[in-house]
Amino acid sequence: MYRLKRWGRIVVLAIIFILSGVMFSQYYDCWVQEDSPFDRFSLAFTFFFLCCPLGYFLLIAVCRYFFYREIPTVPPEELPVCTVIIPAYNEGETIKLALESVCRSEYPADKLEIIAVNDGSIDDTLRWMQQAAEESGGRIRVITYPENRGKRYALYQGFRSGSGEVFVTVDSDSLLKPDALARMVSPFRRDHSVGAVSGNVRVANLEGGIFPPMIDAGFTFAFDFIRAGQTVFKSVFCTPGALSAYRRTALMPLLNEWLNQTFFGQPAGIGEDRALTNLILRQGYGVIMQRSAYIYTNVPECYRGISKMLLRWERSNIRENLEMYSFIFRNFRFTDPRRWFMLATLLLYTLMTVLPVVMIWFTLYNIFTTNGTLVLSIAATAMLWSTLPALVNLQRNSLRHILYCYFYGIFHALTLFWVVPYAVFTIGNSRWLTRSGANSAGKI
Repeated sequence: MYRLKRWGRIVVLAIIFILSGVMFSQYYDCWVQEDSPFDRFSLAFTFFFLCCPLGYFLLIAVCRYFFYREIPTVPPEELPVCTVIIPAYNEGETIKLALESVCRSEYPADKLEIIAVNDGSIDDTLRWMQQAAEESGGRIRVITYPENRGKRYALYQGFRSGSGEVFVTVDSDSLLKPDALARMVSPFRRDHSVGAVSGNVRVANLEGGIFPPMIDAGFTFAFDFIRAGQTVFKSVFCTPGALSAYRRTALMPLLNEWLNQTFFGQPAGIGEDRALTNLILRQGYGVIMQRSAYIYTNVPECYRGISKMLLRWERSNIRENLEMYSFIFRNFRFTDPRRWFMLATLLLYTLMTVLPVVMIWFTLYNIFTTNGTLVLSIAATAMLWSTLPALVNLQRNSLRHILYCYFYGIFHALTLFWVVPYAVFTIGNSRWLTRSGANSAGKI
């Protein structure tokens, strides 16, 4: 395995070097041959914005591989009282499996409270919740509502009903590893500046076609690389809905503001996880990730489902990026590296939103003005971007995951390039999209 990983790194680094050379030489040759100042500006503009995020990823790489340290698990007697909240809407038997995985946690039973919230499901979700509660010997408490009010409201009621020092939220289609809870909660005991903790999300339904493995490879990049690097500055930008933990004293003062959040005068609906992370960061608390706290979640298995999921995520990210600008400069201290890192991350996320909208037109224009010469460079760029997650996925010692990184990069460039621009122009849409019958604002 070690030899495979070592040679894998050499091969991937060689690919990065070759692709970078192809991309740079193609752009330079086209730039030299162009006489029009605007055409030269267009080429330089495109090249700059393609390379700009690489500087941030280099910073993340240094943080992740040289400075990131996971906080060790505290002894059982030091673990705080923990409330796990699982909201569900039309999940059927899946909710029972999720609840059973929490009950199997290696966490002191007398310190663990489990709350299942049925958000007006119109299938047999409530029956499966009640069955799980009966089989748990009273460890699970069920809260049910006759009408769908949305995930945010369901979580809110769980927070209000829970008595734990720490709240942990788990998605209803996810399976928790037995040691994940203790790993998630331990940072609150060891570091009082931490207000929220992100878990490490993996895909459960890997055998569900070609799309789940691609998303799983993307999750490795997003969690094992991006969030791990952000943890060094205690500035993880999103605690995922699949598995997150919150300090009670940091969370409770924010609940009403979070529940009643609006966008353009309408209930915010989507992005409840990123919104809550924003509020925690605004208070000055640190947000980190525990890399060994794994949870396995189901993802869509078809193109339509994947595109809807990504569209919802992009809309919520754009909204919360705008919200973060309202407080990022508040009490800004020039000697505070954490605040500088947060600002750099926010600017990059903003760039990654604007970039696809602008780049589509500049790329098409450049291809036309260079008579198609730039197509090879654009292909090399797409492969280069795919190589970054491939390099991170080397740690899993799986050639399959590395190949899926490249496949997903090409697939995304060809068929999902429209998601971010469409999200920008439909930012006011709060529909959940991947839940039939309702959205997260509770609108049927």
